[in-house]
This record gives sequence, structure tokens and C-alpha cells, in this order.
Amino acid sequence: MLQFYFLSILLNLVAGLVFIYAMADDGLEAAEELSDTPDADADLNPDGEADALSEKTKPVRTAGIKSAAVSFLGDKTLQLVVGILSFLTGLMKLLSPIQYDIAIIGDLVPALAGIAAGAVLLLDWYQERSDSELPLPEVILTMYTSGRKYLGIFCVIAAVLHFIFPRVLFL
Repeated sequence: MLQFYFLSILLNLVAGLVFIYAMADDGLEAAEELSDTPDADADLNPDGEADALSEKTKPVRTAGIKSAAVSFLGDKTLQLVVGILSFLTGLMKLLSPIQYDIAIIGDLVPALAGIAAGAVLLLDWYQERSDSELPLPEVILTMYTSGRKYLGIFCVIAAVLHFIFPRVLFL
């Protein structure tokens, strides 16, 4: 079905961007540092207080596109929704490939990328909210902690290739 085709591309791309930008160790810290810096250009009266009129008319400065993207992609609600939808879309892509292709292996790479991205996003959300520690096998724990950026790159590549070559076997 074409709906799952476009959903798979969109969700793999968004999940990949979440892993690349928002879940990098320095990405969230850099966005927090940019948002916490005080405004050094505040107009002060001779008494040392900020002028109320100048605060209203002063143009709003942004910290940059990257920090805005990091703060948007770092939103935990967005990550939960993308995780759920990506996992379910990945499962559906295994069962219903793009128009008359072979089931299971017809869209294998984007389906596996969606399932893996959804599982990691859901596991991250669960471990953040839960008090109990979830024991994971060593291979999964290594991928979960240090392989997020590589998973993000894999998801973006799967989305782009799936968009460019819709009927290629495994893509």
C-alpha cells in the first residue's frame, strides 16, 4: 500500500534525524547551554534596571537552526509518537510491500530500520520513565548506548534509497 510506503519513508527519516541530532551526547547539552545564556545586550537605565519599552521592541534573537532542530527533535513526546508509529509501520511493511512485491523481503531494509528505530525510541522512553532497570543482552546494550548515531544514519539511508528506488528488492 502506498500509504505505508510514504509513512515508512517519513518515519525512518524523522527517526534517523532524532538519532543523529537529538540523541547525541553533546547535542542536548549544546542546546541547553544556548538556551540558558543570559542576554548581554539588554538595555539598562542609569539605575541598572532593564527598560520595559526596549524589552518589547527589541528583536528576538534565535540561537540558530541547529539548536531549534535539537530542541524540536529532543522532545520526548515526539520521540514516543515517532517510536510507536515507526515500529508499527515497520511491521506493516514486512507484511504489505509496495505494489505486488514479494512479502517479507520486498521492503526488508526500510522495515527493519523502522522496527529497530521504533524499538530503541520506545526502550529509551520506557527506561526514562521507569524506576526498575531493564536487563539487556550485551549486543543490544552496545547498540543501544553507542550505536545510536549509526542507527540514525542507517534509517536516513534506508528512507532515501526507499524513496528513490521503490520497487527494488530489499528496498
